[in-house]
Amino acid sequence: MKKQTNGQIKRFKYKFTPTMLALAYAVIVLSLVGIAVSVWRIMKFGIGGFSDALKSPFLILICVLCIVIVVAMLIKSQYTVDEQYYTTQFGLIKSKFQIKDITSLVLNTDLHKLTVYFGEQYAVLSIDPVWNDAFVAALREVNPNIDFSFTLAEKKDETDKPEKKK
Repeated sequence: MKKQTNGQIKRFKYKFTPTMLALAYAVIVLSLVGIAVSVWRIMKFGIGGFSDALKSPFLILICVLCIVIVVAMLIKSQYTVDEQYYTTQFGLIKSKFQIKDITSLVLNTDLHKLTVYFGEQYAVLSIDPVWNDAFVAALREVNPNIDFSFTLAEKKDETDKPEKKK
């Protein structure tokens, strides 16, 4: 969690799963390979015809676009809380919600996900579990009427399992 110097905007980084991070890095590596191969083909064989003049630069453009989107996602995925709004930013995509419209927060202790309810609508957040309490406190500081609850996992007994047929 980061606080700005004025103390009014609180930032909470998005928690990526290892699979998402691996996919993001794979997209970056494959895009760099695509750019290198396209540049190598242009330098080695030149631009022979109209289709080559479109194909290689277009592939380079798509690869650069993929790199920009993934890097923006890795750097600027966060949740912010200020005096009126809770903002979700995932790379270049940003959504703003009024904190006064939040009715409740539910923490799923199994999945370490926090669900924000706006009446019948909801949003599931992926914040580092260490920051869950600080995020809830930041929202409740602005709107003390927000209900907070959490779910606990029930342990299943061996007797509850159905018997296997032989």
